[in-house]
Amino acid sequence: MIQNILLYTAYAIAIAALIITSFINIAPQFGSNPTSEQKKYYGKFPNYKEGGFKSIEETPMMTGELSTWDFFKKDSTRQPQDDIITKKIDFNSFMKIDNQDYKITWLGHSAFLLNIDNKIILLDPMLGSHAAPIPLPSLKRYHESLPITPDSLKQIDVVLVSHDHYDHLDYSTIKLIKDNVKKFIVPYGVGNHLKKWKVEKEKILELNWHESFKIDNLELTCLPARHFSGRGPLNRNSTLWSSWSLHSPTIKIYFSGDSGYGEHIKQIGRDYGPFDISLIDCGQYNRAWKHSHMFPQEAILAAKDLGTKYFMPIHWGGFTLAMHPWDQPVKESIKLAKKLKIPCLTPEIGEIITKENINSISKPWWNSY
Repeated sequence: MIQNILLYTAYAIAIAALIITSFINIAPQFGSNPTSEQKKYYGKFPNYKEGGFKSIEETPMMTGELSTWDFFKKDSTRQPQDDIITKKIDFNSFMKIDNQDYKITWLGHSAFLLNIDNKIILLDPMLGSHAAPIPLPSLKRYHESLPITPDSLKQIDVVLVSHDHYDHLDYSTIKLIKDNVKKFIVPYGVGNHLKKWKVEKEKILELNWHESFKIDNLELTCLPARHFSGRGPLNRNSTLWSSWSLHSPTIKIYFSGDSGYGEHIKQIGRDYGPFDISLIDCGQYNRAWKHSHMFPQEAILAAKDLGTKYFMPIHWGGFTLAMHPWDQPVKESIKLAKKLKIPCLTPEIGEIITKENINSISKPWWNSY
């Protein structure tokens, strides 16, 4: 009897594993994996070891400091009490620079729409409803309406991607914008996902850390980050993760993507700084993954290391991916930035930052939710 039960259990597990594996291989949102030839090529890189990409510093995914109770206990402060109302963007108007040198718009979480020297750039294209391959209620976006819909983005010069996690690279968004994008510039390996999603390979450029691509006077440089990658259980660290420098004659911007704090930040500041504006990861943190995401006190240190003139906390205001109150990142960042006398930008989602209004982007709009 017991043997039969064990046998049936084993069969059930095997069938479930087969179904899950088949779903992952067939469902397009999971993306694709590097080929054996690509892996062989990556093996020449100093940041590719033992079959996967590595951060400069040792970066364990988990520290073992998270209890099951912490993860599952209910806490109403982890998300807003109402849908966040976003400011709407008129794309035709956004494309016009006039006498302004730049336009920067936060789309929530880590997604941004930029106009720098008449180049339209989309950072971390995640305009989907859920930060997951399937629509889990717990990973739903805070706001139903977006500042701008993907199908309204009729002309994009560059899409920059920091890494392939679902809250930064969204299949549904790529499907809607791919035909209107001139160039996708991504860390090594991420191009495989895009090709599976029918992005023309001629549009895709993959870079390693410290490699650059120039469009007229705008230089885009792929830089180190301290994180990890993967869209499924079997392709961990098969693609590279990065931060980015965007440098034009009018402005220099640092975009951290997802990253823990480390020596690489100081090195970036020395080699590529100072920056006018730094968009720095400081949300969805926890002691259990303290090496791959920054706490607010680390984010403000990073801003100092980068020699930034204006600091903006990102990776919050979109999804609940950690246990802290949803607005804690911005509240803590403001306090810490004030101590170091670094201006902290806190725009509403969809609000446009320009050279003319940058010193007035500091309203505590989150208190309404």
